[in-house]
Parts: sequence; structure tokens; C-alpha cells
Amino acid sequence: MIDFNEYETVKLSDVAEYGRAKQGKVYPHGTSTLQISAARGQIGYLDYPDEVHTKNVAIIPQAGIDPKYFNIVMQKNIDEFMRVYATGLNIQEKEVGNFPIDLHNYETQKAVVKMTNYLDWKETQASDELNVLLEMKRTLLNKMMI
Repeated sequence: MIDFNEYETVKLSDVAEYGRAKQGKVYPHGTSTLQISAARGQIGYLDYPDEVHTKNVAIIPQAGIDPKYFNIVMQKNIDEFMRVYATGLNIQEKEVGNFPIDLHNYETQKAVVKMTNYLDWKETQASDELNVLLEMKRTLLNKMMI
């Protein structure tokens, strides 16, 4: 049953494997990344297997947690985490385990991902439409000024 109001807040260390990214290692699809060197709260997501820069921590959620949902929750909670655990420009790797994760049931996780993907698609669609209109405006202004 989908219920956005019912969730449990847990620590990242309880629901995911994490560690400083190793140079040359290829991480699986669905890995989230958190920059810990010169950090301002940058979170990434691997849409396909790829290497991760060594200034990041690679985070792989446990089975039963949708990887995209996990990344969305991290983006939602990054400001709170940075406020508490950032030390100057860096974050200590051991502190990443304290990252708060709001964990809904799997059905709700899938619904959140579906809604977010739809919004991303609509944003891309609107951006493309805006670019076409701006190009048309430039073309018409150029023709008007001849």
C-alpha cells in the first residue's frame, strides 16, 4: 500500500554499503555518490556501471531498497546532514554512515521514483520547448532587422 506519511528514519550505515571510491574500480548501476573532499553537498547517481572519482564515497543500497529512491532521499536530506557533519570543506568518511535515510515501504519507493522520473521528463520537455521558442525569437528578430 502506498503511504507517503509512513516511513522510518534510519542511518545510512544500517541500509547501505559505503566506502571511499577506489581509482579504476567500476561501480554498479544504481550507486549513489557523495563528494566528501571540498564538499558542498554534491550527490551523484550512476545510471550505468562506471568509475567514481576518488573524492567521492560510493554508496550501494541493500537489496529491497530502490537505488533511485535512495538517491532521491539523499538529495532531500543532504542539507541537514551537511549542517551537522561537514567540517570546513570536507566530510569525514566515517560520518557518512550517520546520513539520515527516510525509508518508505517498497511500493511507496516505486511510486516516488515514478513521480520523480515523470517530473524530470516534463522538465526536459519544457526546456526543449523553451529552446525552440528562443531560437524562433532570434530568427524572427534577425529577419526583422534586415
